[in-house]
Amino acid sequence: MLPQAVITADELLLIGPMAQKQLPDVIAEKTAVHVAVDGGISAARDAAVWFGDGDSGVRPAHIPSFLKTSQDMTDLAFALESLQDGAWRRLFLYGFSGGRQDHALANIGEVDAAMRARPSFEQAVFYDTAGRVMRRHFTAGAQSFKCEGTFSVFALSSAVVSISGACEYPAHRVSLPVLSGRGVSNVGSGDVRIECDVPVIVVFPQE
Repeated sequence: MLPQAVITADELLLIGPMAQKQLPDVIAEKTAVHVAVDGGISAARDAAVWFGDGDSGVRPAHIPSFLKTSQDMTDLAFALESLQDGAWRRLFLYGFSGGRQDHALANIGEVDAAMRARPSFEQAVFYDTAGRVMRRHFTAGAQSFKCEGTFSVFALSSAVVSISGACEYPAHRVSLPVLSGRGVSNVGSGDVRIECDVPVIVVFPQE
């Protein structure tokens, strides 16, 4: 059974196997409940629970742990499935970048699928190894985010998207095909608002 702290949390910080043992300040200072995913246990501070198969980290004995026995899903997919009964609405994910590209693509798809299946899943934020925001996954509806620089918007199914606020290229109900270049290279200068009819992914390229 999941620990009560995980079940009731509004936000969870998932620490993955590519996490640096010295967490960036922006990650270490987050108050969200820590969840270790496989090798992420070596970097997580006071993790409440662990998910994985032990191929990149030893299953801990001091906290509740859930061992993945099937290899037909990634450790992140296993964690998302195991966490589905919790009350969380937002996920922060660190330690899931800098590794294999096939795993990175799978992680994008798995978060998107979980968001479509879970109406209360509002946002997922992926950080790079330095603690910078790489991308934000937003559920359908209206959301806002701060951006100083380039951002691009993608969807994994055909979308209708509006972008407003502090951005160079506002858009009103633009049709956005799957993984289309139509949403590439906008520029933010403050608070940006996005409205969409399906989940979208906002990518922040590091220049």
